[in-house]
Amino acid sequence: MTEPDVDVAILGGGIAGLWLLARLKAAGYAALLIENDALGAGQTLASQGIIHGGLKYAIDLRLNADSAALADMPTRWRACLNGSGEIDLRGAKLAAENHLFWARRTLTSRIAGFFGSKLVRGRVEALAQKDWPLALQDPDHVGAVYALDECVLDVPMLLAALAELGKGCIKHGRATVVPQAGHVVLQLEDGRCITAGRLVSTAGAGNEILLPQLGLPLQAAQRRPLQMLLVEQAPAPLWAHCFDTSDKPRVTITTHKRSDGSLVWYVGGLLAENGVGQSEAGLIAAARQEFATLLPKLDFSRSRFAGYRVDRAEGATEDGRKPEGPVLKRAGLITLAWPTKLALAPQLADLVLADLPPPRGSTQPVWPDWAAPAVAPAPWETLAWT
Repeated sequence: MTEPDVDVAILGGGIAGLWLLARLKAAGYAALLIENDALGAGQTLASQGIIHGGLKYAIDLRLNADSAALADMPTRWRACLNGSGEIDLRGAKLAAENHLFWARRTLTSRIAGFFGSKLVRGRVEALAQKDWPLALQDPDHVGAVYALDECVLDVPMLLAALAELGKGCIKHGRATVVPQAGHVVLQLEDGRCITAGRLVSTAGAGNEILLPQLGLPLQAAQRRPLQMLLVEQAPAPLWAHCFDTSDKPRVTITTHKRSDGSLVWYVGGLLAENGVGQSEAGLIAAARQEFATLLPKLDFSRSRFAGYRVDRAEGATEDGRKPEGPVLKRAGLITLAWPTKLALAPQLADLVLADLPPPRGSTQPVWPDWAAPAVAPAPWETLAWT
């Protein structure tokens, strides 16, 4: 049998595939990533860019398995962003140094003890009112604001930085997977044929196509949809969760800048989960009511609104809830991988690398006549606004 062209081929150019490619190259593997659309299209650019440390999942004042899985992610990401981590992401850009957590005035006393406890010490800082962001300067309705040890990334810039790290190894195309004895063949629509020692698919919803081929049931994957809200001409920058009595944030707001310089809020949390069963008009009406309740002093008279549906693809759990961490399913030489959250891409790469044989030490192939995919536009650049 001839030697494979690459040690590892990756399908899918989202955060999981791009991070894995960078780790493989750093570890000496000959690797190739194939993306059939644009980098980040789908789930990665639909994320809010928050590098969670797990406190979002302690919002009911208990630390759980979700909290533990994410606890060291901010430290790992910050090391990469300053050039001292497992990959060099100094080319990426922060949208916000810290994500915030605000409590409504009526709930302030309930959370003060938790955020001051030993369980979260060092991971959160209570802000004096003078340091609250402009959007939260409403002490009649906002009772407390905390800065979490969680940064927020400019996701398009992150994708561009990862694409630069993988330069020459990221190619555009649609591949058919053909397992063979001892290797995997990727047949491209343009007639190319690539052989790989192992294949890792990080293609999100695209992983489901491979399930029957690997003898895995369709129930091995699941979808958890959202309808996110976008607010153009947002009244003030804000990166924050709103605490309430639920075990999930009432709203999670991040702020992004459009190419024309205008500010856009990208809003998730319970608002987006409840929005799945609503029309876009229904979501917008519910959002206006939420903002009137939570932040009534803000002026949205110049704002335009839009809904954006996201279909989160994950490895399945028995109860259909979000997995606690990345999910890998391997059959022979093919691994299907779901990171679950953007912040967990480093942990997914750890799991994949631990499951690979050592690199063969072969030379990295080059394909000068094979085009690379572009970075996809962010949702706020493409939507029609109401």
